[in-house]
Amino acid sequence: MAKMNIDPKKRNLILALLALAAVGALVVWLLLGPSADVEADTAKKADIYRSIEDTGKVRSERSLDLPAAGNGKVLSILVEVGDKVEEGDLLVSMDDKALGYQLESLDYQIKALESNISHLAKPYSNLSLANYRASAKIAEENYLKAKSDYENALTLYEAGAISKSELDSLELLSTVGEMNYFMAANESSAASKGGDDDVLMQYGYQLKSLMTQLESMKDEIQEYQIRAPFDGTVGDIFVEKGESVTALSPVVQVFEDKYYVESSLLEESFVQMEMDAPVEIFFDDEVAEGYVRKIHPTIKTVVSDLGVFQQKGIVEIAVDHDFNLIDREVELVFKLGMREGVLTVDKDALIKRDRTDCVFTIENGRARLKEVSVGSKGNSRSEILEGLEENDIVVVNPGDDLEDGDKISY
Repeated sequence: MAKMNIDPKKRNLILALLALAAVGALVVWLLLGPSADVEADTAKKADIYRSIEDTGKVRSERSLDLPAAGNGKVLSILVEVGDKVEEGDLLVSMDDKALGYQLESLDYQIKALESNISHLAKPYSNLSLANYRASAKIAEENYLKAKSDYENALTLYEAGAISKSELDSLELLSTVGEMNYFMAANESSAASKGGDDDVLMQYGYQLKSLMTQLESMKDEIQEYQIRAPFDGTVGDIFVEKGESVTALSPVVQVFEDKYYVESSLLEESFVQMEMDAPVEIFFDDEVAEGYVRKIHPTIKTVVSDLGVFQQKGIVEIAVDHDFNLIDREVELVFKLGMREGVLTVDKDALIKRDRTDCVFTIENGRARLKEVSVGSKGNSRSEILEGLEENDIVVVNPGDDLEDGDKISY
């Protein structure tokens, strides 16, 4: 086979054309070759905030456990748990017979003293003088007996055999008996001497003292009738009809139909709280809107259900909703650092280049590195103060390999 001879000039031309074609192919590949797929986000105006999720409990603005004024028996219970009541409504009636007897005794003493004062300046017959002396003797015997009863009761009280209320009643009888005795003795002495202005003045003071005791005892009797201190709902009843109760023991609970939510937050959440921060309150299938109205100024150590010591602080949330049930647990979402209608991007679009906040925008299919000024940061988006316009497209999670000018698609 004969060997083909190629003109050297033609051969060089062919080689040059092949080299040019290779360079052109390389250029085309560089310009039109495959691009990196990226995740993208659009710069847009939105509300941003940091959210903290926790739980809280519904509380009443006012809740009182109304106590028994003294030892006694429950005569009647006029309400049931859940009843709506108005201020002044009678809830529970207690036995006040013992106080009633003391009140009646004081009333008799006052009337006797008033009678003696009105007749003190009149002349006294021998019979009247004898009556005064007899009254003084009886008053002395009654006083000595009441004093002895009180001293014996004091010993029993110290031994735990009687209540403080019973001791106080005997002490009052002893005190009143002593006053009656001195009154009767003074009356007898004054009757023997005739009217005396000093004695009349002394009786006037004694009368005022007895009147004060009378009014105080009337108030105490009123307290045996347990009434609603404000409009609200009966939350609980702690006694039964006929039951004997001791002084200051709880009888009935009343709470006001105005509510707030209390949340006990771990320290790392508590220190982020802001006054007036919006709060979403979730319960059943409903969502109520509230706001932080009070941040308690102390953090306390508490023990969790698992026995772990924790630092917690209390936050109160105002809410306008009729929950009906106090102490029910609700879910909470605190919205902190709220910024409304600001330009934002996905927080994962932000990167650091030379300690400067930057993003990659997507322009004509290529990545363009831009410096930005960042404002508030929310859970998923961050505020952009400068460097971007609304509707700019940015790369999310660009990675360390992406460079300015790289070809990308999304």
